[in-house]
Amino acid sequence: MNGMTIQSASKDIVIVGGSLASLMHGIMLKHLGHNVRILEKSLGSSPDNHMAGVCAASDVLSFLERFDQFKDHPLGIPSVCLQSIDQENHISVFLKVQRLMTSWDALYFRLRANFDGLPSEYFQSQPSRDSINGSSAVYETGKQVISLENTGSKMRIEHKDLVSGLISYTTADLVIGADGPNSIVRNTFLPTVDRRYAGYIAWRGVVAEEEVSEETRKIFQRNITYSVVTGGHAIVYNIPGKLGSIGEGKRLLNFCWYTNEPEVRLDDVMTDREGRRHYTSISSGSVREAVWTKQKELGSSLMSTPYIEIISKIEKPFVHIISDYYSPKASFANGKVLLVGDALTLLRPHIAFSTNQAAYHCMMVEKLIKGEIDIRAWEVELTRFGYLHWRRSIWYGEYFQRPLFKSILMGLKYWFVAAGQTIKYWGENKQMTQ
Repeated sequence: MNGMTIQSASKDIVIVGGSLASLMHGIMLKHLGHNVRILEKSLGSSPDNHMAGVCAASDVLSFLERFDQFKDHPLGIPSVCLQSIDQENHISVFLKVQRLMTSWDALYFRLRANFDGLPSEYFQSQPSRDSINGSSAVYETGKQVISLENTGSKMRIEHKDLVSGLISYTTADLVIGADGPNSIVRNTFLPTVDRRYAGYIAWRGVVAEEEVSEETRKIFQRNITYSVVTGGHAIVYNIPGKLGSIGEGKRLLNFCWYTNEPEVRLDDVMTDREGRRHYTSISSGSVREAVWTKQKELGSSLMSTPYIEIISKIEKPFVHIISDYYSPKASFANGKVLLVGDALTLLRPHIAFSTNQAAYHCMMVEKLIKGEIDIRAWEVELTRFGYLHWRRSIWYGEYFQRPLFKSILMGLKYWFVAAGQTIKYWGENKQMTQ
C-alpha cells in the first residue's frame, strides 16, 4: 500500500483506546459509512479524566461544527487573554488571544453521545438515527489489546477481557492506534520510542468557583492566568462545572502547578496512600496527605494570594509526570495500522495542543480514507506536523521551567525546524507547479 491510497468500500475498523482522539476518529469514520469498533482498556464508562482542562482550538471546533449533533449544548468558557500575576498580586496582560476552555469529561461525553449515543448526565438524549450515517459504532470497555498480527489482507487483533479473563481475536481492515502515551500499538512497531521524563511534574486540582472569594473569581474570569515562581510555574483558568455548567458561580477553577523535581524525589511523590509506586500519574484522592500538605506549605511561601486561596481548597489533588516523545513513523503493516493522537506524538501540555492535534489527525485520516492523499504523503504530513509542535512544546516548557539560556536554545531549535519545513514545503509546491 506504500504510495497508494487506502480508499475502498465499507471497512471493518478497530480503534485501540477509547479517549478523545479515538472518539473523533470513530465519529468521522462512522459518518463515512464504516464499521467502527473501539476497544478501551478501562472498565468504567469513561477513562480516568480527573476533570482536566482542555483547550478547544481551531481544528477541534471545525470537527464539532461538522459532526456534533448537540450544538445547542454549550461547549466551554471563552478566554480572551493570557495574563500573569506576581507574588504581590500585580496583573499584566501577556497576550490577547481567543480560546475556548472546556473540560475533558464535558468533551468526552459529547463525543460519546455522537459516536454511540451513550446516555449520560451531560447528554441524556441521543442523536437522530437519520444523522448517523455509519454501518455500526461499538464502544467496548475492559478490553486490553495484547498483540497485533498482519495476516496479509487484514490485521488480527488479540485482546483480553479484563472482567472474564477470556482471550479473543478479531480481524480488521484497518487498525488505528489511539491508545495514548503508553500505546501498545506504538510499542509493537516502534519499541524504542518511549516517553522521556522532562524533569518536572504537574500538581493538579479543581475548586468550585463558588468556594472562593469574589475577588479571586474576578481575577480568573475569561482568561488564563500564569504565575512564574521559584522552581516552576502555575496556571489557573475556568472550566465547565458539574454537568458542563458554564454559568458564573457554577464553574470550576482548574489549577496546575509545574515543579522541577529530580528523579530521586519521584519515589516519594509518586507513592500513593496504599504504598504503591506510580510511574506516570497518581489519581485524584490517592496522593498521600503528608506529600500534599508539604506542597501546599511550599505554595503558600511562593504564590500570590489568589493562588494560595485556591490551593488551600483543593481536597483531592492528582499528580502526573511530564514527559514527551516524537514518533518518526505513523503507518505500519503496509498502511493497515495507523498511529494518531498522543500515541503518535506526546506534546508537553504548555501549548494546549494535544486535543487539537487529535482533531487534525482525524481530518488527515479522513483525507486518506477518501483517497485524497496517499499513505506516504499522509505519513510525511503527520510526522512533520508532530515534530514541529513537539519542538514547540519543549520550547514553551523550558521557557517556564528552566534558566533563560536553555529556553533560548530550545527556541532556536524550534525556529530552525519551522524554517526548514517551510523551505521544504515551498520546494515541493514549486516542483508540483512546474
